[in-house]
Amino acid sequence: MHCWLVLEKHPKWENRVISKGPQKKQKKTSDASPGTTSNDEDFERCTDALGTETRPDGNKLEKTRLQKAKASASDAFSPKLSLENVWAEKLEKAEVKEATKNARYERAFELQEKQIALQERQMLNQEREMSYKQFELEEKIMSMDTTVMIGAQQEYYMNKQNEIAARRFNTSG
Repeated sequence: MHCWLVLEKHPKWENRVISKGPQKKQKKTSDASPGTTSNDEDFERCTDALGTETRPDGNKLEKTRLQKAKASASDAFSPKLSLENVWAEKLEKAEVKEATKNARYERAFELQEKQIALQERQMLNQEREMSYKQFELEEKIMSMDTTVMIGAQQEYYMNKQNEIAARRFNTSG
């Protein structure tokens, strides 16, 4: 009887109690007068009551209704939120892309500066080498013994020695 105490207040069971009528069964009489009510009329009354009776919603229907309500509530805000999220993500990606681009440009600029400095040092070293070779050549010419040479050769090297001496005196003094 415990379940009956729980269920008796639900509309489905209230209508059944009303339509069921008395618990005692009555005999059917075939000689009933037309003015008296018969079981057929009681049956019609019961079927009419059952026809108008509405059943409470089931669990599945209630769950789907709740899901639709949640979906419609979130759909009202989701386009706005999703557009804001998409826009924010797009801006973040653009910032990250710009930052990586700037970092790449800075790195390329640093490498280019290093390359220019290296080229300048190489050119300076080449100039030093050339001036050293020139100095060695001039020293060789200056230290040559022109007494053993023939006339034209002796005259050529004597002129070269004079040019070298004049250049060294002009630059040093």
